[in-house]
Amino acid sequence: MIIILSIIVSFLCGSIPTGYLIIKKLHGIDIRTKGSGNIGSTNVNRVVGRKISIITQIVDISKGIIPVALGICLAKIFELQMSMDTYLSIIAIAVILGHDFTPFLGFNGGKGVNTTIGAFFVIVPIPTLVGVAVHFILRLFTSIVSIRSIAIGVTIPLMCIIMRAPVSIIVSSLIACVLMIYKHKDNLIRLLHNEEK
Repeated sequence: MIIILSIIVSFLCGSIPTGYLIIKKLHGIDIRTKGSGNIGSTNVNRVVGRKISIITQIVDISKGIIPVALGICLAKIFELQMSMDTYLSIIAIAVILGHDFTPFLGFNGGKGVNTTIGAFFVIVPIPTLVGVAVHFILRLFTSIVSIRSIAIGVTIPLMCIIMRAPVSIIVSSLIACVLMIYKHKDNLIRLLHNEEK
């Protein structure tokens, strides 16, 4: 019961549409009708500026950190019927799925970059930090955000494999990578046609 409830709560936590709520509250704008239509921090930056974008980013990262951190606490308090690695991996994916497919916006959410960073930073900090470092290094070579974002998604599982992380964590990081690439499918199509901004 603890496992099931924590997974549901994690999904709902991830489902909080941060960018949408902040922009709606402060500016009375539906962020989905502006810019790229995405509710994430990149589009928030385009529409209302960097300050609100940073707030959105921090909250979205926290949405990933908090459920996984709580999962660690629960795993230490209760005797769960699965390993810690598997349990945290499931929570991480639940949070990301909540963000990507929030039921509060018709199951159409963000692209999961910041929430993935938050969730996996708690589970595998070094691979996640390497992914973030790759993102910033790529800024020297390209201004296209989607390329840098996908690079994070690819780097985390690659580093997990190199560092021989537990199988459940490798699998969950690969799932997170696939989800991130899927959510960037429109960007990839535009990249192939040399139309990405």
